[in-house]
Amino acid sequence: MFPKGIQNLQNRLILSKALEMGIDCKPLLAGCEDFLELSSQDRRIIINKTRSHHLPLIAGLLVKNKQVCNMLLEQQGMPVPSYVVLSGMGEEAVRFLEVNQSIVVKPLDASSSAGVTLDVQTVQEMETAIEGALAHSASIMLQRFVRGIDYRVLVINGAIAAVNKYRPVFVEGDGISTIKELIQRLNQERLQLTHIGEYEAFPELEEDSAQLHQALRAQGATSEDVPSLGRQIELYLLRNSAAGNISEFYMDCTEDMHEANALMAIQAANALQIDVAGIDIRCSDIRVPITKENGGILEVNALPDMTHHVFPHRGTTRDVVRMYIEYLVQHEPVLTP
Repeated sequence: MFPKGIQNLQNRLILSKALEMGIDCKPLLAGCEDFLELSSQDRRIIINKTRSHHLPLIAGLLVKNKQVCNMLLEQQGMPVPSYVVLSGMGEEAVRFLEVNQSIVVKPLDASSSAGVTLDVQTVQEMETAIEGALAHSASIMLQRFVRGIDYRVLVINGAIAAVNKYRPVFVEGDGISTIKELIQRLNQERLQLTHIGEYEAFPELEEDSAQLHQALRAQGATSEDVPSLGRQIELYLLRNSAAGNISEFYMDCTEDMHEANALMAIQAANALQIDVAGIDIRCSDIRVPITKENGGILEVNALPDMTHHVFPHRGTTRDVVRMYIEYLVQHEPVLTP
């Protein structure tokens, strides 16, 4: 079904859906996954996974700099957690931690959670986190850590396509199995056979890691305990954790989003001129309008991952790839200056 060498799940989703819609789709260059070519009637469209042919070059460059993105969002009056950009450890970093008490340390221009440390609360933790972030970038951003729930909002052509909430992977007791057995079961279930091939819902969980034992101890548990029916056991702690090492469940909650928050997400995409955007939000409840006191926009992505909306851990599957392709072949972008 798929051309030889097509391994990327985003591309597989697009190729599969285009075929279903009667649209010709193939790699622009055989053996190269960077670009796909779609042909519809007399139109020829070239895309880069979920980056469309409408995305301005300047927008693609803007999103690579977290400081510039935050500044543009703030200028639009949107809630962005307080932050400071530094070249390394120093008095300003210490003062920022003292004021905010809990912070996130991240590289200024890295992606995919590389070098990001969450919920840093001590100077020693911050020093280690900064050292890790500087391995990925010449500058770092310290940002107030927002307590609450993480959400990922997919915006396509000025409209909300889907919303997921995501949280670190957990196990739920059945009253019979040990925590270790529940983790082994999750590892067996994480690989799913789908219409686009094998899909990994989340990275394999380590059954005997120091990180796991620390999380269990914080809940007064060990891996040999049998949690009661329905009790949820967290397998990760956010406290001073590397974001890239945390496996997560993605669960659809599109219907829950408050209209004001939907408008805010669309405004954020428009402010950065991104037609297909993933907006990362953290707040206490997506059903309540977000303010700087109860949440904020953490990041805007120009290459959003659609797989978790198609294959959520729980909730409704959203046909976001069809929405994306329909936009590509039928519509001009809706963007404000």
